[in-house]
Amino acid sequence: MEDTDREVRAIQQRIWMSMPEEDRFRKCGEMFELAKLFIIQRAPAGLSEKELSNFVFREMYGFEMPSVRKPDVP
Repeated sequence: MEDTDREVRAIQQRIWMSMPEEDRFRKCGEMFELAKLFIIQRAPAGLSEKELSNFVFREMYGFEMPSVRKPDVP
């Protein structure tokens, strides 16, 4: 979403670039976790762990989580 005006985007860019790379990386991870917590808070009640995981994935990425087939182990 690009609904932020140019002046605010320039301020945000200066703030982000003034931080050490490690701090920017940490902040991004924190924002990701916060978004995930917000999604979990509004998930329908009574979902199984698998259903909750699928719900969170769908809300964060906009599509269903691909099914992963476990390889056959001889």
